[in-house]
Amino acid sequence: MRDPQAEMASVDVEAAARRLRGVIETTPLQACPTDDPRTELRLKLECRQITRSFKVRGAWNQMCRLSEEGRRRGVVATSSGNHAAALAWAAQKAGVPATLFMPADAYPNKIEACRSFGAEVVLSPTREEAEQACAERVKQGFVLVHPYDDSKTVEGAGTVGLEIAQEWPEVEVVLLPVGGGGLSSGSAIAIHRTLGEQVQIFGIEPEGAPSMALAVAEGRQVDIQPTTAVQGLCPVNSGLLNLNVCRRYLAGLLTVTDEEVFASQARLVNREGLLVEPAGAAAAAALFAGKLPQALWEGRSSERPLRVAAVVSGGNPDPAQLAALKRTGNLSQT
Repeated sequence: MRDPQAEMASVDVEAAARRLRGVIETTPLQACPTDDPRTELRLKLECRQITRSFKVRGAWNQMCRLSEEGRRRGVVATSSGNHAAALAWAAQKAGVPATLFMPADAYPNKIEACRSFGAEVVLSPTREEAEQACAERVKQGFVLVHPYDDSKTVEGAGTVGLEIAQEWPEVEVVLLPVGGGGLSSGSAIAIHRTLGEQVQIFGIEPEGAPSMALAVAEGRQVDIQPTTAVQGLCPVNSGLLNLNVCRRYLAGLLTVTDEEVFASQARLVNREGLLVEPAGAAAAAALFAGKLPQALWEGRSSERPLRVAAVVSGGNPDPAQLAALKRTGNLSQT
């Protein structure tokens, strides 16, 4: 039986950072204008990371910690895109065979990215069937690299938060997108261990996939049926390790509508010139849409602004959707 408390204690983000050094990019923390002069916003641009996603951090940390037997047998994973591409890249660099099980409705550009890194891609009609096929390979001795519910993935993802804390120790609020919770839990651990509990950390979920908020409220993993169109932030449930971390370290979990997420994406693409996928725009969406507690701004002014960091977690949008967004400035899911 798993011991989430022991798993939490085992997460060593600084050790992961040493493994990633010289291989994984330290991404920019870039200033971004807001509509409120009382807010100083900086964006952590994981959309400029290798494979254009923070996921490569956890994937490379996993490769560094594989046993010799694991390296020989190879790794497997189920993913709709960014984790799959990250693992394909990391496995190729490490010389480890990789097989990726993906739902057939994953963005075609993400499927092709995995193949371009030399991984075997197996498509299934649904995510559930992809997970079943992956589980069969694990029974055969392949090593499962979970996209979020694994301490090695979590500590790799947590280097995002560590970099924010090291570059901007004056930060007061950090906004993190939440799918399965690997990024939010790893980063929360790193930020609190580095800067203390005075930093308020908020997890941001789609309104149509609030798996972490429900889990925190009930104190256990909760299975949901996601209704959001924001790919990458719609797991059936949140990770058990991540649930326990988020209960302990997050100031709150906020939800944003799909419309607010796509509006945030449009703003970052058209105003800031960033290549951002919808999931990557979710954290900033909470600020742009006014979802943060207004008490945070009490006593603030342009001379003493609230210092907010938001993680832009990925930059792999569907090409057709991105083209329409650039052309019209409006939401398009085609």
